[in-house]
Amino acid sequence: MRVLVVGAAGYIGEKFAEYTRGAADEMLVDIVDSYRGWKKVDFAPYDSVLFAAGIAHRKQNLVNKPLYFKVNRDLAVKVAKKAKDAKVPQFIYLSSMAVYGKKEGKISEHSKPMPRHNDYYGQSKLQAEQELKTLAKGSDFGLAIIRPPMVYGAGCPGRFQTLKKLSKFFPIVPDNRNKRSMIYINKLSEFLCMVIKQKKEGVFCPQDEKYVSTAALIRQFRRENGKATLVLPCLGWLVNLGKKICPALSTAYGTLVYERKVKTEGEFG
Repeated sequence: MRVLVVGAAGYIGEKFAEYTRGAADEMLVDIVDSYRGWKKVDFAPYDSVLFAAGIAHRKQNLVNKPLYFKVNRDLAVKVAKKAKDAKVPQFIYLSSMAVYGKKEGKISEHSKPMPRHNDYYGQSKLQAEQELKTLAKGSDFGLAIIRPPMVYGAGCPGRFQTLKKLSKFFPIVPDNRNKRSMIYINKLSEFLCMVIKQKKEGVFCPQDEKYVSTAALIRQFRRENGKATLVLPCLGWLVNLGKKICPALSTAYGTLVYERKVKTEGEFG
């Protein structure tokens, strides 16, 4: 099967291409940049196009707001239209758990996407999903939307990397037994391969088999650096103090998960 990945500068697209090169079965993957590279490529020979480009870690202010929608929504739709015109059987859009608009809580099969008013990342991803669904409706153009939680792995940018850096300064951490849905980059790449090979359509919410607590994550980071960690029973005041000092901990120490019964395939929700 031939796959075109749009998003050569993106972490997930790049790691997916690396993963498929090491796979036992044959999957020919080409990767192009999202600026002009995709415009020069003939889409017709491809069985699937994976749109892995995106703006995610820029400061979410009014200055950067147009950029979020230009790349995450408008560019995705342009690439999808070219794929549809070339009669590519499948288009995969890499969305995000952020479309649900939750900082804490559980996301069930009944949860409706509702990004926060100041979350341009989540808004742009959801608007892209909506336009892509309209484009695919009533046609042979297969659409798969992937909404992963926090992705982690070697060299991963974003919150995961921030927490990893902060862990160096926390030899003592409270264990408030929070839970986080996460997915390892190789597991996500494996999942994408399955979606492509089986020509899946629908909305997918892949995650690791086990939830992860922030305390366990920090302890693992420190262990990798040869540092010991003292994990204390939950100390509410310490967690609250940490949140005031470092806003990133507010997100890190909350519980945010996909419920296990959330469907990972099927009709669009």
